[in-house]
Amino acid sequence: MGVSLRGVTKSFGSHRVLKGIDLDINSGELFVILGYSGSGKTTLLRCIAGLEKVDSGRIEIDGQDVTDLPPSRRNVSMLFQNYVLYPHKTVYDNMIMPIEGEPDADRRIREVAEELGIADLLKRYPNQLSGGQQQRVALARALVKRPRVLLLDEPLSNIDAPQRIAARRFIKGLQRKERITTIYVTHDQIEAMAVADRMAIMMDGRILQVGTPEELYFEPANEHVAAFIGDPPMVIVNGKPLGLDGRVGLRPEDIAIGEGELEGIVTGVEFLTGRYLVYIEHDEVELRGFSDRKYREGERVRFSIRKYVKF
Repeated sequence: MGVSLRGVTKSFGSHRVLKGIDLDINSGELFVILGYSGSGKTTLLRCIAGLEKVDSGRIEIDGQDVTDLPPSRRNVSMLFQNYVLYPHKTVYDNMIMPIEGEPDADRRIREVAEELGIADLLKRYPNQLSGGQQQRVALARALVKRPRVLLLDEPLSNIDAPQRIAARRFIKGLQRKERITTIYVTHDQIEAMAVADRMAIMMDGRILQVGTPEELYFEPANEHVAAFIGDPPMVIVNGKPLGLDGRVGLRPEDIAIGEGELEGIVTGVEFLTGRYLVYIEHDEVELRGFSDRKYREGERVRFSIRKYVKF
């Protein structure tokens, strides 16, 4: 059944952070909430965890109304952005904290540690671990609780860029294996698109669109989503100078440079890992397209439009 939110609102003083959130997250899926800093995504995660009390609305987990339940009765685990590992405790002692006193605690710790590849780190302290190892320890501590829902708040933000690809593959692979309903918050769209089964775009306390990464990329619901998703993002312009009706969105891969009936002036060129991003001005409209060829600024080029999104 997963997680369901209906009409969830939250304010801090006069500042409305969540403005009527309606959201359904399927059981066993990895669901990403993507948004800029300050969009309300972490507050939403904390409301699901029970760390913040909602002002109005309803939160259900597996069909159970947990809106007014304390965190300890929701059976969720949350991995915080800074991992919150206690420096004076060993890895083992950090992991046992959420299940201390339970008869099978030792067995569960060792099973999870083995599965996450940290069995040889149980006697170490956090300051003896790399960033990636600290992340796995924090994740292991969250999993030993056997939660119904796993909440991840910017889990890769403290990991160096070269390690992030491996780390996100690890999280996605683990989630696939365990099939724990997972809600993953990030501001990084590449990270979001790489791991999500489905995702939501959040902006200014509201959900703008929910769908698969492919749906959000190719079928943005509005201009806000279109301008947010993609690197570089979609260019949104008046279509009339291009022979199109209304406002249209164009991604770099939608522009075929070097062929077609349209013509423009190259205003800039950037080299992006194996190909060039070419800026073209046509009738006071600036477009971007990919090319294998390095054009010169000021050069006249022909181009055509393969496809576009109409708004």
